[in-house]
Amino acid sequence: MPPKSPFSLTDPDSAALGLLRLARTTACERFPQKLLERLVGLMGADHGAINIWHPRSFVASVGVGYDLSGMSADWYAIGGAELDFTTPAMHAQPLRAVCVNDDDPRWKQSHPSWRSFQARYGIHHQLGVSIPFEGSETFAHCYLNRGPASPRYGTAEVDALTALAPGIGEALLINRLYAGAHQGLEDTGSGDQPLAVTDNEGWILFPNGDFCRAWPRLAAIAKVSEPRLPKSWLEGERGAIRKLHAAGWQCEVTPAHGGLRVALRRNAPGTGAMLTPRQTEISRLYCAGYSGKDIATRLSVSPATVRVHLRETYSKLGVTSRSALRSALGL
Repeated sequence: MPPKSPFSLTDPDSAALGLLRLARTTACERFPQKLLERLVGLMGADHGAINIWHPRSFVASVGVGYDLSGMSADWYAIGGAELDFTTPAMHAQPLRAVCVNDDDPRWKQSHPSWRSFQARYGIHHQLGVSIPFEGSETFAHCYLNRGPASPRYGTAEVDALTALAPGIGEALLINRLYAGAHQGLEDTGSGDQPLAVTDNEGWILFPNGDFCRAWPRLAAIAKVSEPRLPKSWLEGERGAIRKLHAAGWQCEVTPAHGGLRVALRRNAPGTGAMLTPRQTEISRLYCAGYSGKDIATRLSVSPATVRVHLRETYSKLGVTSRSALRSALGL
């Protein structure tokens, strides 16, 4: 039989997309296990573990090929935190994979109880990476291990896992986003003030609770299945904004921390499909205290155009004054 390929991760970008699909379709409580199973397969490992740590507490652990309860008990019994040299190396350079094989000098010079522990659990070659959780002090430590009959890890595996590491972090974040959105469907929150920070391509990085609650509706409007806002929304494309507005939403995009801050606001009840985006824009400026002439200058239109839009808005909403317009728009 031909020898088994050491690993199948030859296209990190494609693998990262696969992890995102897994993140969107797997329940939050099952995702770390499914993620680990996928990584073990991609890297040609025999077994592995993901430990999620916070500086002040251990959060959770999942494993493939291990009795984690027995393994943890043995690890604590030998003082594993003091003997382990792989995890500190991972933690010192987040998102950069490291490997240690059983012929490594550090391995040979480690404490006999540590070498015995590794051998007991079939760990002869270890590949790992530390993944920081965005916006917190929490880290996910991924360990992908091979036994004595499997080939040692080398530069190819280290480089491949390093290239995939940002995708692993994004998948962990996206799974939490989708878990929040699913939970939000049963939540009593209104979801009327969704706010998110995205990168410049629209990938969602940091959503607030209202955004999670509104995401299923927003994704349906945008016709997307991935956690990414359409560029047409971010760039204010007229047709896309008109469609969004007709569905009852307004979108405001501003630069933020090298990315974009996206604020979505529900239209006042009954106004979503009634007012055009231009009528809404003029009405909001008018309610903010701008004169018709000021609005015309600001929007590069004639004062007569402003008057026509305001007249049509007043008629649609059944109001006769600026204060009544404010109330109708919920301002």
